[in-house]
Amino acid sequence: MKDSKVKPLRNERTSGRIIHHTSEKSILFIFDTGSKSSSFDICMAYDAGFDAVVLYENVTPEDAERLVQDALFSRGPRRSRFTSFFIGGKDLEKAEAVLEAVKNIKVPQPVSSIIIDPGGAYTTAAAMIAKTEHALLTSKLGRLENKRCVILGTGPVGRIAAVLLAKLGCKATIASTNPNRPNGEEYIKEVENFLLKRYNVDIHGVYAPRHEEKTRLLREASIIFCAAAPGIQVIDRSILKEIGDGKVMVDVNAVPPPGIEGIKPEDDMREIYPDMFGIGPVTIGRLKCRLELEILREAKETGEKIYDYKLCLEMARNLLRRPN
Repeated sequence: MKDSKVKPLRNERTSGRIIHHTSEKSILFIFDTGSKSSSFDICMAYDAGFDAVVLYENVTPEDAERLVQDALFSRGPRRSRFTSFFIGGKDLEKAEAVLEAVKNIKVPQPVSSIIIDPGGAYTTAAAMIAKTEHALLTSKLGRLENKRCVILGTGPVGRIAAVLLAKLGCKATIASTNPNRPNGEEYIKEVENFLLKRYNVDIHGVYAPRHEEKTRLLREASIIFCAAAPGIQVIDRSILKEIGDGKVMVDVNAVPPPGIEGIKPEDDMREIYPDMFGIGPVTIGRLKCRLELEILREAKETGEKIYDYKLCLEMARNLLRRPN
C-alpha cells in the first residue's frame, strides 16, 4: 500500500483527546459591553502586531468567564501568554464587572494579559494627567500633587481623570455643565457616591451649567481639565476674563469647537490668554495613542498583566521620559 499523502501537522503535541498546536500566533479577544465595538481599538490592535482580533459585543461577566475559559483551555499553558483580552464599551461599571469576572476565573494555567479601557477612558485620562504633570515640571510650575483641580465632564474620561487626581493627593472637583440634564444636583451626587464606592476616593461634585456657576468654580482652581462631550464649548473668553490668572487649561475635545475657547489642537503650554497656558487635544491624543500601542504590544509579547488605569498612568509617565 502506498504511503498516505496526508502528513501529520508539524509542531503539535497530543494530551489525551486534546490536541494543542504550538503555534505562537497572537490573538486578541475584544469584549465590548455595548452594541458596537470600537474601530479605533481594532486598528490599534492590528498596528500593534496581533495576528488576529476577535470581537464580541454586549458581553456580560458570565459571557466573559465562559469565553476566556474556552480560549485558554483550547490553547494550552504554553500558548496562553499569546492570548490577550481587551475589555471595552462605554460603561465603566459594566467593564469593571467584566474585569472582576475574568480576574476570578480558575484555570490550570496563568491568565493572559487583560486590558481594560472602556471608551478609551483609562488611556486618555492617564495621558491627560501624565502630560499635565510633565508640563508643570518642565515649565517650573511645581508638581501636580496637592494642586486644586477641576474636571469638567462626568463621562468615563472625566471620572477616571478625577480618580487619578484624587489618588495623587490633588483637591479634585468634578463638574457636570450640561444645562439640559434633568435633576442635575441629584445626578452629580450619584457621581460622587459612585466614585467613592467604586474607587474609594472622596471627590466633590458640582452641577455648574450656567456662566456664574462655572466662573465661581474655576476661580478656585489651578488646573482645569475639560473632558466634556465632543463639539461643545464649555469655557468661552468671557469666562476666561473672570477666573483669574496663573492657570493651566487642558482640553481633550478634538471635535470643533474646542471645549475651552482659544486652545488649539497642538498647544503644549502655549499662552492662550494672559498668564493662562493651554494643552490641546492633539498633544494629549498623541500620547494616548502611543500609550495604547505600547500596552497592546507589551500584552502581545509578555502576557500575565492587568492593564488598568493605574498601570496606564505609570506607563504614560515612562513614555514621556523617552524620546518620541
